[in-house]
Amino acid sequence: MRPKLWHHILTGISGLSLLGMTVYTAIRWGALDRIPTHFDGAGLADGFGHKSTLVMLLFLSWMIFGVLSVTAFFPGLWSVPNRNPRTLAAAADMIAVMKLVTTLMFCWLVFCSVQGRNLGAWFMPAVMVGMFAPLVHLLIAAARK
Repeated sequence: MRPKLWHHILTGISGLSLLGMTVYTAIRWGALDRIPTHFDGAGLADGFGHKSTLVMLLFLSWMIFGVLSVTAFFPGLWSVPNRNPRTLAAAADMIAVMKLVTTLMFCWLVFCSVQGRNLGAWFMPAVMVGMFAPLVHLLIAAARK
C-alpha cells in the first residue's frame, strides 16, 4: 500500500512545524528564564519551571514524529481489525492525521511556554477531537465489510 499524496503533505507540514518551532526556541533561548511547564484543563498555566523543560518537549515531539513516520511504512505490523484494503487505508489516514495533530499540539505547547502565555480554553477540546476523530473513522471503516 502506497502512501497517498496528502499523507506526504501532512508529514511535510508536521516536519516544517517542528523544525520552525525548534529554530524559534533556539533563537529565543537566551531570553528565557522561568517558563510555564504545566497547564490546567482550561489551558491556564499553573506550574512554572526552568527553560530546560523545552528541550524535553522538543525531543519528545521529534521522537513521536519519527516513530509515527516510520510506523506508516510498515502496514504489515499494524494491529487493525478486519485487514481489508479499506481498513488499512483508514489506518494510514489515522496515522497521518494523528501525526499532524500531535505535532501541532507540541508546537503550540512549546510556543506558549516560550511566550509565557496560556494555551487557551479551546486547546484541550481541539486536541481531543483531533485525536479521536481519526480513530472513529478507522473503527467505522473496520465495521464495514
